[in-house]
Amino acid sequence: MRRTRSRIKAFTLIELMIVVALIAIIVTLAAPSFRDMILMQRLRGINAQLVTDLAFARSEAVSRGTFMQVSFESNSTMTCYIIFARTTASTASMCDCRAAAGSRCSAPTLTTEVKTVQAPLSESVRFVATSSPPYFTIDPRTGGLWVSGIPEDADGMTFKVETLIDSARSFRNQYKLSGQLSVCTPSGSTVGGTAC
Repeated sequence: MRRTRSRIKAFTLIELMIVVALIAIIVTLAAPSFRDMILMQRLRGINAQLVTDLAFARSEAVSRGTFMQVSFESNSTMTCYIIFARTTASTASMCDCRAAAGSRCSAPTLTTEVKTVQAPLSESVRFVATSSPPYFTIDPRTGGLWVSGIPEDADGMTFKVETLIDSARSFRNQYKLSGQLSVCTPSGSTVGGTAC
């Protein structure tokens, strides 16, 4: 009887190395655009959360019948904002979102922390209040901005805060005197949407 040797079909080492090299090249080319896609989704998500929280602050002011304040801060590791209820309409901010939980409001008898959001700079998305001072108070009677000495029907008063990665990727959120909230894209931003 004669034995025949059957040939086993398989990849050679060289063929396997070529496939691995091609995969490495494709991953190297696709990684930057994949990272940009993740950053853009993070920017959109964080901005959507900010818009929701600003609407929440307005509804809380009206439903609680008390002044609500939204304050934006930053340091070398994060940007953040805090929403808190206050018993007076004073314009000075009394809470700091950078502080540790439980110690964010300096006058606990006058203020109550409602929500704090912190965005680590390592995640590349940050909040920048372009209005000065970097906080505003919501009037519980109107749901709009409370500004001392300004008539309730005055136009042009707007608090602005941007959610951004860099100047080319940013959203501007505008809280108007009336309490109307709008989102637009500043000049030079490539994220799409309504231009400011």
